[in-house]
Amino acid sequence: MRSIVYAGNDFSDVCSAEVVRKSANPIIAEFMQVPGRAGALLVSGYIPPVDVTVRLFMDPGYNPGCAGMAQLRSKVRRWLSWPGGGNLILPDDPEVEYADVLLVGASDWSNLFEAGECELTFTLFDPIGYGMERVERTASFEVGGNWATLPEFRLVAAAGSYVQVALPSANRAIRIDHSFVGGEAVVIDCQEENAEIDGADARDLVTLTSDFFALDPGNVTLVTSGCTYCETRFTERWA
Repeated sequence: MRSIVYAGNDFSDVCSAEVVRKSANPIIAEFMQVPGRAGALLVSGYIPPVDVTVRLFMDPGYNPGCAGMAQLRSKVRRWLSWPGGGNLILPDDPEVEYADVLLVGASDWSNLFEAGECELTFTLFDPIGYGMERVERTASFEVGGNWATLPEFRLVAAAGSYVQVALPSANRAIRIDHSFVGGEAVVIDCQEENAEIDGADARDLVTLTSDFFALDPGNVTLVTSGCTYCETRFTERWA
């Protein structure tokens, strides 16, 4: 891959690109004061948005002439002008896509029109990238990537009073209590913490002891109850 893809626009036919700078993923600590303890108690941490700088080179692979170059420049400017941002794929790792990305800076912007290059700074508001989309139909499988991912389960209910998907290694499970006649399509979305039965909202049927869980990289074994079919969908995540 020779360029970037931003907000659904592939720049390869117009520009080549290289990643100049990419910030490491820092951790912001959340802590609390504890009486009698020196310092503070670490409660949790989270990764804030990070920046990546890309250098674009006008490189259509042919001589478009003055009028053609003006059209290409206009196209690049339009592709970069998305106030709501979009997804970004970088040329140094084309298998990973970043969501919620916004162009926040353009150094030497005028050089894009004179010398044919420009440095752009994007903020990755979700700095953990998305890799391969996976669909697994067995109870045991390998989760790729190097970061936990939130799955979606698609089940076909058996006749009974509940359906459940459990992850014994983490001692977590999601259970839906309902009078199933059998054959209902059940969807459990851990990303959105949502549940549906035949397309209808079933969040109020999720038991209070349920926990929408993530899948860590490596081998995963699920245990299901009250269903005749289970399909696990997830996207590999990369830090």
